[in-house]
Amino acid sequence: MITHIRQVSLGVPDLSRAREFYEHQWQLDVVGTDDGRLYLGTGSAESYSLRLRAAEESRVDLIAFAVASASDVDAVAERVGRHPEGRLVGPPAERQEPGAGYAVRFLDCDGRTVEVSAGLGSRTFEPVAPGQSRPTAISHIVLNTTDIDRSRRFYEDVLGFKVSDWVEDYFCFLRTGPAHHLIAFTSSPHASLNHVAFEVLGVDEFMRATGRMMRNGLQPVWGPGRHGVGDNTFSYFQDPSSGFVMEYTTALQVIDEETWQPQVHASTDQGTDQWGTSNPLDDAVLTTMRGLPDAGLWTPPPV
Repeated sequence: MITHIRQVSLGVPDLSRAREFYEHQWQLDVVGTDDGRLYLGTGSAESYSLRLRAAEESRVDLIAFAVASASDVDAVAERVGRHPEGRLVGPPAERQEPGAGYAVRFLDCDGRTVEVSAGLGSRTFEPVAPGQSRPTAISHIVLNTTDIDRSRRFYEDVLGFKVSDWVEDYFCFLRTGPAHHLIAFTSSPHASLNHVAFEVLGVDEFMRATGRMMRNGLQPVWGPGRHGVGDNTFSYFQDPSSGFVMEYTTALQVIDEETWQPQVHASTDQGTDQWGTSNPLDDAVLTTMRGLPDAGLWTPPPV
């Protein structure tokens, strides 16, 4: 079973400008550089949480999930091989990235490159103290897709995700444990990254992070507010170097998996922001979060 999101890798056209955003604005730790690649960490033992690679245009290189053991990696590879829409990039093998470990890479039904890994080494890190607005981990990822049912079924069949809730028929939340969602899919004219959500310690730290970004001249695309479905806080900001949207969040709902029943929620102002503090979820916000069609589809990264 998937335990958490390990890391996200992005191709960016201006690596130095992207570094400025993620290191100095988003407050990630630089943990390594290597031949046009930059590795950044959160306040956790994960070897890194975000990899940036110099590329001709913005693209999602990789979404990486963690499992408990090498046998789990092999089981995922077997399911991908048997799935009619699965496509292995290569057989399971030792990773060549920081943290090493054992992994398999494959293309999902939309053409995204996905990695599932186990046995990675940890790194020495500075824990996030109360009051600090540094992220502690990746909380969840939301993906835009042209066929939400196909994407949902693929992630259920191959990676063992379960549906937590829906917003009408255009937004589906999925989990692999008690956290309300680890990934979500939303209907879109094209496949792309909607956003990556980074966890902070609590609501106070969430507001400090949001305020720090605003004081630095970066206004939220949407937020701050608190979602109804999932109950988590949100402030979305756009990386000016690549166009990708990142979220600060905390207090995601923890559910009882034994009794939880998925519901279909209506799209309402209360459901999108129960506090009522955010700017409207208008066409400009939705367009920004849809982004451009992902240039990385069906094209695994070179490394």
